[in-house]
Amino acid sequence: MVIVTNTGESVGLVTRVFEHELTSTGDTAREFFDNLRRVHGTSNLASRALMLFGERKLLLAQEADWRMIHGELVPFELRTGLSHPRENLPPVFDLVRHYIKDQRFIAVSESPEDLDVLNAGIVLEPGEFIELRTLADDLTGFLDGDERSGGAKAHFDRMNQANFRAFIAEVGPEVAILLIKAGHRPFLVECHRERVEEAAALFLADALWTRGLPDTGAPVTARGFPFHIDLADNVARTMFKAGEFRTFIETRLMELGVEHGLTDLDPRRTRG
Repeated sequence: MVIVTNTGESVGLVTRVFEHELTSTGDTAREFFDNLRRVHGTSNLASRALMLFGERKLLLAQEADWRMIHGELVPFELRTGLSHPRENLPPVFDLVRHYIKDQRFIAVSESPEDLDVLNAGIVLEPGEFIELRTLADDLTGFLDGDERSGGAKAHFDRMNQANFRAFIAEVGPEVAILLIKAGHRPFLVECHRERVEEAAALFLADALWTRGLPDTGAPVTARGFPFHIDLADNVARTMFKAGEFRTFIETRLMELGVEHGLTDLDPRRTRG
């Protein structure tokens, strides 16, 4: 994870690698294999949820006038509760409450393959935006399902469903979802309902003015996406290249002990 901070005079970088203890020992063979089974049973959904939660929590801990998130404020991975909504959803709810209390945030994501949204994007001129809906609409569609888009409803029991619905009623109306264009392509922006104009202006300034383009909209721009999010992504790609990151993981495994490292390493990597 990479966080970019810009004070107007200097640009700073904060990097973080979420390191999971891939193997652990036990006093008995049963404990050892139970630990191994639990680690290898971690799903991609759970791994992404941990990463997304960590990103948002660490960003909130940074001193800043505004915070810009890549992706939705509450992405799908954080809505599900990962089979344990009673334990996993309350920390997500609290995190979102902190963002809403602060108000100065924008969450930027790609526009969905929704025909109505795409048509609205065609109508927009560069530099324009419209308010599509609220976070309450999105979360209600996740909870109850969306027949129009074919989305299935969430599999919560009655108590967790009631808790999720109460959360929607509390925070959902506070977050506006905008469709905005800086160039030829529209993007979705989530922001506090009382900061819509400021959030839209910040998006346009970072997508255009920071790149040396007029912040009123530039149809010739190739991307029209916030510069600092792209910068963080490029830094992450440079610092954590796939091959180098794999070597880092293998080194950490071997530090745990040869027998444990060999358990998790791809056998083809140990040839020769």
